[in-house]
Amino acid sequence: MKGEKRRCVNVLPQEIVQEILVKLPVKSVLRFKAVSREWGGTIESKYFIEKHNRYQRSLQVRQVRIVLFSQEKRYNGLALENMLVSASGIVHASPCLPIRAFNRFDGYKISEPCDGLICLYTYSRIFNLVNPATTSRRRIPDPTPPYSFNGGHDVLTLLGIGRENSVSPRYKFVWFFERDIMRRDKSPRCVVFALDSNTWRYVDPPHCRVYYRHSLIHLDGVMYCFADHMEKPRLFEEYPKLLAFDLHTETFQSISITPDIGCRYCHELSMCVLNHRICIFKTFVDDKDCFFKIWGLDIDKRSWETMYSIDLSCFLPEFKVEKRIIPIATINDYVIISNVYRTIWVLYSSKSCILYHTCFAGHVAMSYFETLVSTYQ
Repeated sequence: MKGEKRRCVNVLPQEIVQEILVKLPVKSVLRFKAVSREWGGTIESKYFIEKHNRYQRSLQVRQVRIVLFSQEKRYNGLALENMLVSASGIVHASPCLPIRAFNRFDGYKISEPCDGLICLYTYSRIFNLVNPATTSRRRIPDPTPPYSFNGGHDVLTLLGIGRENSVSPRYKFVWFFERDIMRRDKSPRCVVFALDSNTWRYVDPPHCRVYYRHSLIHLDGVMYCFADHMEKPRLFEEYPKLLAFDLHTETFQSISITPDIGCRYCHELSMCVLNHRICIFKTFVDDKDCFFKIWGLDIDKRSWETMYSIDLSCFLPEFKVEKRIIPIATINDYVIISNVYRTIWVLYSSKSCILYHTCFAGHVAMSYFETLVSTYQ
């Protein structure tokens, strides 16, 4: 019987095997590595991982996976919950294995995911790169002098992970930090870590300040964050800007934010990626606002346009109790949003509004798709 199974496996052409495997979820693919040495070699190849990556990304058109993080006291770490969302509502919610990399008393941040990779890092320079789908983990080395400094909650630090581009898929960390938070006329320091070479390298800092309370966002080989002017007091006509860091050239550019959004300070704004575009929106909803607008960046024209105008009268008072509407992702014609507690989810379109309640309250929620990308790639 075992011999017959082996003959059946060997009869299948490798091209057909690959086309079948590439459409399977990560957990199933990992199990099939044990079928044969040939299958294992195929699954571990960079060509297959990239092909599987592209297919998983294409599924985001009709279904979106969201990962939620919350503190797990029992395991002294972080608990993860996976939610699979379709246009008809929440399809499936399931817990993941907890991440025990951090002591809950040590302040930590969570980077936005890039190709299924997430970095959890602390103020004391502990960097852990994790792929929740494969449970692989990698400890990133501590930057050596002159970048080192004593940890503490008064340290301003911001880290993001991204990929150079589709032609040269090199993954990099971008890390901003400041030790002397009182020096408002000084730009932050910036170092870059390349996963393939396992080294940190200093890059010329931007000529502006970085807003550390919002994550770095990655899109098409560029890392984005909010930036502010160093001069204080600022001119009344000045608005905050986006700071764009090209991962390939390792250079900075600033992009003006439309004054039509009506915000003059970074803490009034939030940012995300919707429909493969950088989007900005107000952090808090005003009682006088009838519509919640999301502005999208046309990177070629370096201009902004209204991508979504959400009718606030559609939402129940319980959803708006914290006056925050947080867009997470899009699917078909819907925008997936949550409230600040992330216990109530809404799929909103101009034609309908679907409300969904969940008992799992994560303090961080991210659009995410599972991949085979290794933390050592």
